[in-house]
Amino acid sequence: MLEKIQAWDDRMLMRLAKRHKPWLNKIMILVTTTGNNGYIWFALCIPFLVMNRWRLTGFTMLLSMGVASLTGEITIKHIVKRVRPCNKAYDEYLLIKNPPHYSFPSGHTTASFAVSSVIYFMCPMWFVPVCLYALLMAFSRLYLLVHYPTDVLAGIFIGSVCGALSIPLSAYIPFFSF
Repeated sequence: MLEKIQAWDDRMLMRLAKRHKPWLNKIMILVTTTGNNGYIWFALCIPFLVMNRWRLTGFTMLLSMGVASLTGEITIKHIVKRVRPCNKAYDEYLLIKNPPHYSFPSGHTTASFAVSSVIYFMCPMWFVPVCLYALLMAFSRLYLLVHYPTDVLAGIFIGSVCGALSIPLSAYIPFFSF
């Protein structure tokens, strides 16, 4: 079963790699770079944290990224230890340096969907643009051959669950419940 999943992952990535376009390469590199270390998502938290009315939402977004990182980056990646596709891809298709960590799940995607799910529940008027950017971030990881499709799908699931679980968790932190 795992061999069939791996074969499907490999086929999907090679189809993407063969469709690289110079203009799209630049966009995907830019999008994925904004997700490095969660920069875009931390930046999104700032206006929420500054305004009293939205402070709990901003804090919950930060909490969701922390829970997602603990779950995906620190725990699951080191249990699964999946090698990235860029380590076996042809050099002609590689557009960015190989990331140093394991592949499963996608950390960029996990963080993106952790924040996106918090936005869905706590600030739905911003959900569509945030979710679209999260999807673009997830696609960029595939396009740049640094993750398999199943890494990204797992990141969507784990991030969404971590984000949803962070909402009731944030209510237990008294400093931000005013």
